[in-house]
Amino acid sequence: MNIDSHYGVKPAVAPDGWEVPVPMQERSRKTAERFVQVALQLLREKTFAELSVAELARKAGRSVGVFYQRFNSKDDFLHVLLSAYFREALEWREAVRPEGEPATIYAEILARGFHGIMENRNLWHAALERSAADPEFWKVYRSFRERAVEITLRAMEASSDRQFSDEERRQLAIAGQVFNSVINNQIINSPGPLRLEDEDFLPELTRIAVKLAGL
Repeated sequence: MNIDSHYGVKPAVAPDGWEVPVPMQERSRKTAERFVQVALQLLREKTFAELSVAELARKAGRSVGVFYQRFNSKDDFLHVLLSAYFREALEWREAVRPEGEPATIYAEILARGFHGIMENRNLWHAALERSAADPEFWKVYRSFRERAVEITLRAMEASSDRQFSDEERRQLAIAGQVFNSVINNQIINSPGPLRLEDEDFLPELTRIAVKLAGL
């Protein structure tokens, strides 16, 4: 994962109540990036709840004290990890080429998003658990979501050489909401009948989303 290089030692408070990164010295920046990279690797094998700061510090070759110098708490560190995840998601969306039919482009973006969540399933599970306890949790990521929608629309409109109507945009928003909601429900509850690991889960869910989007 390509980690953005602006994690602050002690973040400043943003207007929306969350704490945003501030510039830091090169050495401190690399230390913060090291914690993020190691944490994302460890979360491939264990849940966020199972991940201890002591283990993270040991694997990163740093001390627990250094971790708390860079991040206020483990809870705040979750936001740092999610910000890194969303930044990467914006980067690959920007790289999507507006070639082919809008439905093809939309399916490609849905697939990339799905695989990104699957690769970071424990991170996403932690975020969903936190949001269940805190209705305001996702508010800080509104700009990421809006940017992701904008990039997706831009690619699809470029491929069709026209702007989408308000109704078409609404249908896309509904399709995306359904697609994400089904995945989130599977991660938290795994209700079936299709499960995330099933070969036909993504194709079936993509087919439904494309149909809902009217593509």
